[in-house]
Amino acid sequence: MFAGAPERLRLFALVDGRKNARGIAKSTKRHVNNVHRDLRRLADAGLIEERTKNGASLTKDGFTLYQKVPLARTIPLSYFSAPTRPPGTKKALTSKGRSKTRAPKGKSVPLPSENEILDICKQGEDQTVEFKAPGTDVRKIVREIAAMLNTRQGGLILYGVDDDGTIQGTDVTRQKLDQPLQNSIRTGIAPAAVVDLKSVHVIGSEVLIVIVPPWNRRDVYQFDEKVLIRKGTNVFGAKPEELKRLHGGEHVI
Repeated sequence: MFAGAPERLRLFALVDGRKNARGIAKSTKRHVNNVHRDLRRLADAGLIEERTKNGASLTKDGFTLYQKVPLARTIPLSYFSAPTRPPGTKKALTSKGRSKTRAPKGKSVPLPSENEILDICKQGEDQTVEFKAPGTDVRKIVREIAAMLNTRQGGLILYGVDDDGTIQGTDVTRQKLDQPLQNSIRTGIAPAAVVDLKSVHVIGSEVLIVIVPPWNRRDVYQFDEKVLIRKGTNVFGAKPEELKRLHGGEHVI
């Protein structure tokens, strides 16, 4: 999306929910039609979304207003501008002897701040954010992790937040949740997966956050021998054509 496209990355940086395509075009000195096209591409990639009010898209001077999705707001621009082949990435030989770059492992997203978590809870669950109320069974959390592992952006699971975004706080310490969580990941997900469990205090309550890295475009993760994919706020079993794409290193979502 951003490889070799610095103008698109600059456009992404300017998306703030207030500027429309015309305003961004003026700032970047690009034609408004080209800016509008790139905004649609970013939306299709799940990096930005239309601003809405009461279910209706907001516009300004006839152009739709866009904002970054909650997870994208927590990721520094340096993550997107990283070189296509990071230092230390090894090359492998194809069957015809030509070299090809191995897909690097997914990079974990940064831990959101207290204010960012409040914003996430206000906006609700989406493709990259899942809420889990205190007391949720660990295997249900691991099932969500397995589905996020197979998606382009990975995601965040907020333990201690109700489905409606109400912050209840965790009912266990990070240490007490980490052991059963990691054990369940080890026994329930294949191949081996690594996630981070962090703790953040939000308006006086402790929320535990599972940070799921983006898909590495190499491993196709299974939960109880089933390949799952998160689409929107739901988890689905991968269809045959989706499995083919995943095994070919192509994102499904």
